[in-house]
Amino acid sequence: MTRGLLSSALVLLLCYGCGSSDSGTNNSGGATGTSGSTGTGGSSTSSAGNSAVAGSAGSSTSNAGSTSAGSGGTGNGGSGNAGAAGTGTAGAGMTDLGQSVTQRGGDSARTAHWIEPNLTQTNVAKMAPDANFKATFSGEMTGVPLFLASTTPGKGMFLVATTQNDVFALDETTGVELWTHNIGAGKGGGPGPGIAHGGIVSTPVVDGTARVIYVAAAMAANRHEIHALSADSGMELPGWPVDVSKVTAGATTFDFSVQNQRSALSLVNGVVYVAFGGYYGDGGTYHGWVVSVNATDPTKVAGWATQGIAEGIWAPGGMASDGNGVFAITGNSHSANGNHNGSDGEEVVRITGMSQLTRSDANIFYPDIWSSGMDHGDLDFGACSPAVVSIPGSTPSTLVVAPAKPGRVYFLDPANLGGMAGQLADIVVASTTQESVYTSPTAYQTSTGLDIAISTALGSACPGGMSNSNVMGLSMKAGSPPMPTIKWCAKISDDDEVRRRSPISTNSNTSGADPIVWFMNGSALNAFNGDTGAAITFNGGNCGGVHRHTAPIAANNRIIVGGDGHLCSWSVQP
Repeated sequence: MTRGLLSSALVLLLCYGCGSSDSGTNNSGGATGTSGSTGTGGSSTSSAGNSAVAGSAGSSTSNAGSTSAGSGGTGNGGSGNAGAAGTGTAGAGMTDLGQSVTQRGGDSARTAHWIEPNLTQTNVAKMAPDANFKATFSGEMTGVPLFLASTTPGKGMFLVATTQNDVFALDETTGVELWTHNIGAGKGGGPGPGIAHGGIVSTPVVDGTARVIYVAAAMAANRHEIHALSADSGMELPGWPVDVSKVTAGATTFDFSVQNQRSALSLVNGVVYVAFGGYYGDGGTYHGWVVSVNATDPTKVAGWATQGIAEGIWAPGGMASDGNGVFAITGNSHSANGNHNGSDGEEVVRITGMSQLTRSDANIFYPDIWSSGMDHGDLDFGACSPAVVSIPGSTPSTLVVAPAKPGRVYFLDPANLGGMAGQLADIVVASTTQESVYTSPTAYQTSTGLDIAISTALGSACPGGMSNSNVMGLSMKAGSPPMPTIKWCAKISDDDEVRRRSPISTNSNTSGADPIVWFMNGSALNAFNGDTGAAITFNGGNCGGVHRHTAPIAANNRIIVGGDGHLCSWSVQP
């Protein structure tokens, strides 16, 4: 079953046109910003060989659920440098976009949901680690692994990026390394707690049709760069990388020394979007940035920067899209002083085309507690990632789901974000005076309709009473507007490295059967009944080295988790 069926039958998860990560055509019409220059591309330390891939399939399935015409032609295989012998052939066969996981959350709407026919609630009890999958690599991984499926079963590849600026392709079946490429020396020192290195911190994005991987990295040469690599050899594409340090937004110039990048990359309508915040501790005169690069012409680069100092875009889960640009959420301002005029702090903002913002209430939302309840307590709205979901029979039927660090989730109309206090609904899910929520939502279908799951850290407002550290299920009741209620809580570890991770979800078919919420709880994978929150017991394994702010993925009836130096995989065992 492909992800393409998600929209046609599981329509209440995604809106038509939310878009896949495939590049398509950039028809934004936005102004061209400062041109990026070519930096150091690094060298390929190993290659699986020189097999080029034939063009994409005649039709491709959008990860957001809609089916769009694909293009044939020749892929970006090329030939790789000779290196250590690999097992298998990188890029064998054609890309199966329906089974691929080309970005964090699985689609540009960031619903973090998959249809996996074999992952029924009955079968989950028979799940265990895949003993024959030996996926190891060298380095520290703080993002989420991605998956490029092949139309030849078992011949896909997992893609991994490390904070040491290495990108790896690993065989889908065995985990054996197909190729590795280093993009150049990375910035020394980690950008936050528990991270030792400062290179590729975020989750890349893949154009599955063109078979191109886009990564953003902090480089030792005192600049941030955006790279484009062939999925078949790991080699840099002509015209890349882009030097982000040369980008300007009005009178604001990108300052490498204070800007940090950890938000997952997006690819929408042929534009690569990369968001930036600052470093841990909120030091320096950084801004929130959304940098845009034309995927087919990387000389076309533009940037949007927040009006005020700080106001960073922090959340590793990335920005969400409804098919028209991206929704970013910003954090604390160092210059607002209780007046939101001239500030972009603590807001949801729609950025379109080449980093353009049309300033109006339709394109900006900020809550009435933005100053007293967020700014003054270091309770960044931008610590969480948004998602776009659809609920048939409701007005509006499409929503932006925007969790916030001070224990709230806001529900917005993407066609009219509403300006100050313009939310359609909001709900208190945890302590409103503490750093209580760091999450990326997941949306899935149950017997009662659309449900959403998040992780909560402190003072979770559970049906049985307040507690700390939970995965929480929210039920969305259709209406005008649709309204949320807290449905269940499932206890997780009190370790701060754990409760800042995010859940994902699966159904076994497009009718919403077998809703399961998955969460990496310590070193063990947990599964919860998506209707009730009850734990589903199985062999969750022992997968160490998993960082905060990460999440699993689902691929070909497997659940995959990335940790330092390895991937862990679970499937139903015979």
